[in-house]
Amino acid sequence: MSNLKQLRTRIKSVKSTQRITKAMQLVSASKMAKIKSQIANSNFYIEAISKMMSAILSIDMYELSIEEQKFFNTVPNKANLLIVMTSQRGLCGTFNYSIIKQVKNDIKELENKGEQIKLIIIGKKGYEALKRQYVNYIDSYFELPKIHDENLMLQVKQKIMSAVENLEVSNCVIYFNKFKNAMTQIMTRQQILPVAKYQDDSMIDNPIVNLVGFGYKERGAKPINNRRATSDIVGESKSIDYNYEYEGENLISNLINLYVNSQINYALLQSRASEEGARMTAMENATNNANDLISKLVLKLNRSRQAIITTELIEIIAGSEAV
Repeated sequence: MSNLKQLRTRIKSVKSTQRITKAMQLVSASKMAKIKSQIANSNFYIEAISKMMSAILSIDMYELSIEEQKFFNTVPNKANLLIVMTSQRGLCGTFNYSIIKQVKNDIKELENKGEQIKLIIIGKKGYEALKRQYVNYIDSYFELPKIHDENLMLQVKQKIMSAVENLEVSNCVIYFNKFKNAMTQIMTRQQILPVAKYQDDSMIDNPIVNLVGFGYKERGAKPINNRRATSDIVGESKSIDYNYEYEGENLISNLINLYVNSQINYALLQSRASEEGARMTAMENATNNANDLISKLVLKLNRSRQAIITTELIEIIAGSEAV
């Protein structure tokens, strides 16, 4: 009888755990859907900013101020700034493992070359995994808030801008998981600075790009740059006009701020969507495993009960025959 009691207790415990994993699965699915919507809404903006920054590469660097040139050129013999995005919580499968593994491999490679390293870590799991071995490299650590927070984005941006302006770093690379679907997250290593050429330099719908949508006045603005950029797309030369219209002398500086901000925002959204997708998948697997375990335990319980009943019947029959 004690065996039956233990089985019933175990079944009850597994069912309780199953309810928790199921609830976590549903919560993660809801969060993932919301973040996917945010990604879809921001994609056009992020892509447009990236393409405008890529277009600036066609401008002669002497036309930029010394401060602006820092964001387009590599500074030799300075630190490599690595921004690592992980999760604040666990129970999300191999989500953090792939990022941490890649970061450790890259750090080892940089160490072998004798290069300097600075780390900005976002998320508790990444900090816990890297602090013991690379505590001297860690420049900053930020906890990941429960909801998408612009303050975090601005703090990270300020760290990057300050490091570049003070000539403390030669480049800036960000590590994050890119969301593909709930089952698949792609470990991504993306260079933020110095600004690199956008992969697809064909403009969206209209090849004319202006900055009216970013707070600059449309009427009375005087264009200072009207450059023709040429990009080879599938072996074909394609010329595109970029018209920058604005008032004031801070066009490139404002674009750089928007660009860095958009890249961090993109990585944060992709990382959050990937985390929730990984957690949803992990909790779904846990729920299914709990269901299988419950079925096995119930079968074992029924067999044990049947064995006890059979034994009791045999004893009764044997006793009646003896009488």
